[in-house]
Amino acid sequence: MPRNFREGDQPAVGSVPSYNDGMGTFPQFIHSPPDQQSFYGDLRPSHITPPHQPYQSQMFTAPQTQPLGPSGSSLLVENEQSTAENLSEVLGELKIDETGIAPYIRQQRKGRTEPEIPVQDEAEESLPPLSTGAGSTIRIPPELMPEDDEAMHFFRIYFDDIHPYVPVIHRSSFYYQWQSDRHSISPLLLEALFASAGRVSDDPAQGAQWLAMANRHQSSFMDVPRLSTIQALLLLLKARESLPKKGYFYRSWQTVKTIVSMAKDLDIHEHYSTHAEGRLCDLSPAECLVQTRVWQSLLVVEVMVGAPQGRSDFGVDPETVDMRPVLDSKGLDQFEFGRSRQFVHFVRNARNIRTIADIYHRIKKQKDWGADPKLVDKNPLFADWLHNMPPDLQIHYPPDGSPPWIPSHFMANVHSHCHLGIILLHRPQILASKSFAAGGGWKVHMALCYSSAKALCRLQESIIRQYGLLGLLYMQRGVSFAIYCILTCTMLHLVAITSPDPQFNADARDYFTRHMRVLEKCSSAWPMPEMQAQIDALRLAFSADVSRPFELKPTFPYGSPSEPHQSSPPLDTQYQPQFPQVPGTAQSQLGYSMHPMTPPLSTGTEDSKPDHSQLQAFGMVPAQPVSSQPMDVPLVDENSWDPTRIIK
Repeated sequence: MPRNFREGDQPAVGSVPSYNDGMGTFPQFIHSPPDQQSFYGDLRPSHITPPHQPYQSQMFTAPQTQPLGPSGSSLLVENEQSTAENLSEVLGELKIDETGIAPYIRQQRKGRTEPEIPVQDEAEESLPPLSTGAGSTIRIPPELMPEDDEAMHFFRIYFDDIHPYVPVIHRSSFYYQWQSDRHSISPLLLEALFASAGRVSDDPAQGAQWLAMANRHQSSFMDVPRLSTIQALLLLLKARESLPKKGYFYRSWQTVKTIVSMAKDLDIHEHYSTHAEGRLCDLSPAECLVQTRVWQSLLVVEVMVGAPQGRSDFGVDPETVDMRPVLDSKGLDQFEFGRSRQFVHFVRNARNIRTIADIYHRIKKQKDWGADPKLVDKNPLFADWLHNMPPDLQIHYPPDGSPPWIPSHFMANVHSHCHLGIILLHRPQILASKSFAAGGGWKVHMALCYSSAKALCRLQESIIRQYGLLGLLYMQRGVSFAIYCILTCTMLHLVAITSPDPQFNADARDYFTRHMRVLEKCSSAWPMPEMQAQIDALRLAFSADVSRPFELKPTFPYGSPSEPHQSSPPLDTQYQPQFPQVPGTAQSQLGYSMHPMTPPLSTGTEDSKPDHSQLQAFGMVPAQPVSSQPMDVPLVDENSWDPTRIIK
């Protein structure tokens, strides 16, 4: 879009806003001052690993207090009980329970009263007058069409970094059409492509203006079903991830429902049956591929948008989705062949999560539905998915706990999606175990869940290290998916910290700290003030100092069997991919304590103080000072420990 129309330019996605400024303006990212280096560094799409910028270690020293006497010890035990029972209350709507339903996403109507009349949305990006009078053809005004070099830049961003997640355009056919007859391309599709690519470009304000233009034109394309309109709506769903309006999650679900309905009107849901019968369809190779990819993409977005909302009215039957790694479409070039080979694993994992969601809605009224054989029988789903992954798409995790090398942000995000599925499948089975004595069956499910939570943390660290925050934004559902994953893992980290089993508690504090630092990064790129405020409250409850990068309070939890907590190594240590050999016990205690990322500062101003009275009500802060010195007090009985007080 020409420069003279780019009013109100925005900085690149991921610039660090003030936590207090702009809270009333939904979609704006705030420029950092020119002389202030961004905490995220250069967030342009890049396949070059940025150099690590270590920050100086800051030791948090608790005030010197007298050790507790016998009465203090008994008080501590009581506080441990209270703390465990009230931990989840701090999360509020951020708590994601064993169903995987997120209250902050579901946004269910409360009571029978009519919701308040909505306020006017913020004004769209300023656009020049468009001649869209009655009878005029919808088109992009020539003066707004980008120059060829700029258009090709947008196309490269899309095909390199967005297309892996939304591969609904046939690249070679699109380029041919652009070169030979660009006026025949749907203007809504072009606007959607420019919007989605522009939002992750060096100048995201361009993406915002293309999105505004697409929003203005969209209703005109809803007159009849068109394949190009479906493609455009899927790309607009992606573009809106970084510019959410009020009611974003509900709007997203309604958009998905519209796309599925339009696809069925074009019989796209019946396309695979022709190929399944061994026959070739009568479509052109490009349209055949696009129809296959559209229906695959709709299975993915239906699950990713609908499942966290507790939806059950899915419109895509997984049996009608082509999940073959090699398609029989004619004339499939090497680019599309490779894209299909990778994308099918994303689709298969979405099908697995959809399977779990369908079972949940059939058995959710049963008392201990987590132990239902219908659910338990699906335990091999994700192990099979990982086992069947081609070697070049596997991810290997260093034994020292450091972030793994990742072949691409796409494969790292898809593996993250798999580990999320493992947690969603096995966490209900932890709660259904009833007994949590040492050696009980619950431990298998907890081990699987917590292993996946740690893998998710390491994958997200790798993505940010190698691609910047944009690596998370490229993923389907953008940074909101990363936040959902972290919040799903939060309760597992807290359970592990309070567990009497060293298998879980040895490195639990470290992983919780690392994951909270990832959350700090993600929250700054999610311009919804309500969400940011809730995340701030979560960090306030657990942070040793909210004005600094997250560090878990050394006294939390008071009854943790992993206390006394040993401080992490100095944070200014340069990250090294390999650690020297250390004894097994020490290595398990070390984990990966160097916190390799340079996160943003925690929310808070110098004069902001934690509301200790509120935290005391939650059992977070004792009414009397507690010594941070080690205490030889039997705080948790291994046979009486019950994590349901935390995660239920």
